[in-house]
Amino acid sequence: MTRYVIVGAGAIGVSLAVELGDRGHDVLLVARGATLEHLVTQPLSYHTHAGSREVRLRAVDLAADLGLRIGDIVVLAVKSQDLPTVAPAVAWRDVTDEHGDIRGIAAELIPVVTVQNGLDAERAATRWFDTVLGAVFLISAQHGRTGEVRVGGHPHLGGIIAGISSTRTPEFAEQALKTVATDVTEANFLITLASDIRSYKAAKIVHSVRNGLEVLAGDRRTKDTVGLALSAEARTVLAAAGFTPRDLADLVLDPAQTHFDEQSGVTPGRQSTWQSFARATPTNEVDYLNGEIALLSRLHAVPAPLNTRLQQLLSRATHTGGGLDLPGLETLTELLATASSQQQH
Repeated sequence: MTRYVIVGAGAIGVSLAVELGDRGHDVLLVARGATLEHLVTQPLSYHTHAGSREVRLRAVDLAADLGLRIGDIVVLAVKSQDLPTVAPAVAWRDVTDEHGDIRGIAAELIPVVTVQNGLDAERAATRWFDTVLGAVFLISAQHGRTGEVRVGGHPHLGGIIAGISSTRTPEFAEQALKTVATDVTEANFLITLASDIRSYKAAKIVHSVRNGLEVLAGDRRTKDTVGLALSAEARTVLAAAGFTPRDLADLVLDPAQTHFDEQSGVTPGRQSTWQSFARATPTNEVDYLNGEIALLSRLHAVPAPLNTRLQQLLSRATHTGGGLDLPGLETLTELLATASSQQQH
């Protein structure tokens, strides 16, 4: 069976590691800091619709010998901001065959799967790897406390849209994609293969630019109004940059899917950005979500005041310790009101 090296022990990386391991795959999880220390010394607390259990995972530091070999698949499950550090740390590793002889380096011989939000991951990974498979993960999973992951999806744990982002050897990439699709399907993820993964990535960012609103103080109705405006602004900027996002409805792979099952303990309104701020992590994805729209707006001379301001608000808050119920929603509503007034005149 295929061996998976999963780099990143957040909610996505851990849930993949557990579920693939349950199906008999050899899985190596690359973690760091308190998470690595926990996984090395004690089991993971894992909660899904099926119940709660303690799971032992094989985890190592990125500096360790990963023992890469022909046939492995690497999943880069770190956040977008960490990928430029992690990818080259894997790319130049030796890869051996079944006899232990070195056949080359990971950059040439190992396919990588990028699961990050935003639009930058696939391009970044291609700087180091010949074969990059892009994936959009649609999963209600939360990593709120060290050593604990909760997944709320039912009957499937989540959905995955995957496709070939770049490759020098199409047949090799197609086989790797087929392998991933088969294995994650058996691991109870619903998967769709896409010939243009970029359009799905663009659709996901149209949705994800709203995530940062979860950490701001304010009422739900106001956040919903601002969220719609953030997404509309993102879609306009993406179009100017040459992206054609899929409809958000295309991200719903199974209409019968329940995303927040009481058995799992997953709480609505606590997506990846919220989780980063709740844990007061020193970095988060904001610069690759709202910041991506701000970047494209500057490059293509299309205004994006809402996304730019939200990036500024959240990035400044990150540098002062993060937290929740932060101020700033009023600033966004004032910007929205100004924009509406200008359009009317």
